[in-house]
Amino acid sequence: MIFERKQRDRWKLHLIEMKGSVGEEKWKEIKGKFRASYLVAQALAGMLEMDIFETVMYTTYERVEFAHPETMPAARHGRSGIPQIKMKDEWDGKRFGLNFGERIPFSHIPIKMERNRDGILTGKLEW
Repeated sequence: MIFERKQRDRWKLHLIEMKGSVGEEKWKEIKGKFRASYLVAQALAGMLEMDIFETVMYTTYERVEFAHPETMPAARHGRSGIPQIKMKDEWDGKRFGLNFGERIPFSHIPIKMERNRDGILTGKLEW
């Protein structure tokens, strides 16, 4: 969690999740963590009287898999009664959002990581 001061009393919030690999189930877990982190950040900002005007969420990863498992046909069925959004569309930041009683859109940026010769995932992000 990074609070970036942009103007006198306005802040940009950066939330970062770091993963080795991401699949459909891991993506659901990541969104849950983003939701919890966002709520914690809002509480901190409220106590410190910080105005968060923008939030960007990042996921670092080595591998990502969008396909459903071939051995689990039931995994391809969506939940009924709610709009279905493809994981790839959310991942690419086109339709990313979190549910807080209503769906709120956010920016999401995936960051590809590479293993160095010591087996440590490394990458770079500039803003």
